Amino acid sequence: MDLLEKAFHNKKAFYNLGLEYFHNINSEEYQDIEFDNIVSKSISILIDHDFITTPCIEIKLDFPKMKKRLGTIFFMLMKTKNS
Repeated sequence: MDLLEKAFHNKKAFYNLGLEYFHNINSEEYQDIEFDNIVSKSISILIDHDFITTPCIEIKLDFPKMKKRLGTIFFMLMKTKNS
């Protein structure tokens, strides 16, 4: 199964991984930001990029407050040389 198929078939797991990572961040980093909820926005596969190791999977989460986006966080999942 190639990277695209894995991302498609496991998108819920990828979003959950992004949410888990976010919740493990030191809360002082985002404690002043009040948001209504966390929205799973997109999963992208980066094939080529100037300064990001590719290929990788990018998980995007948005933080809305009263229908306005307060912020976005990106997580990059990359294959290591050992895997």
